[in-house]
Amino acid sequence: MGRVQIVRETRAGKPGDWELCFQWCRYVPDAGDTEYGYRFIWRTPTGNYEATRGQALLPSIDEAKRLMDHAEAQGWGDRNGEAITKAAEKLRQHGLVVDLASGYVGWPSKEAAISGNSTSQEMIDLSQLIQEWS
Repeated sequence: MGRVQIVRETRAGKPGDWELCFQWCRYVPDAGDTEYGYRFIWRTPTGNYEATRGQALLPSIDEAKRLMDHAEAQGWGDRNGEAITKAAEKLRQHGLVVDLASGYVGWPSKEAAISGNSTSQEMIDLSQLIQEWS
């Protein structure tokens, strides 16, 4: 079944009322690789998430755009789940350990760190991408 972990969120509505949320999420399956992506979901007046199976009825495109614009203004609305997955795979190909659930990127041992190419700008950039987006 897996879990969804909210990394970032913006909401439309008033606390105590129904609120439409736009979220950057980490999807952690019971088996397989962690994935990242966006979702819309409703919070009930009590603050709990509405239990619908992967669906959130959006009142209008304008409301969805307003939430997405707010996410961009907060600095997290331009993330790409496929980019983080590709970055993790490139780092793994270079021998690094990448744990998307925690945002950890590093060498598997002291010996690997000493012999690895830790000065490569690409690896630094990819590591930062994963850490910042996780």
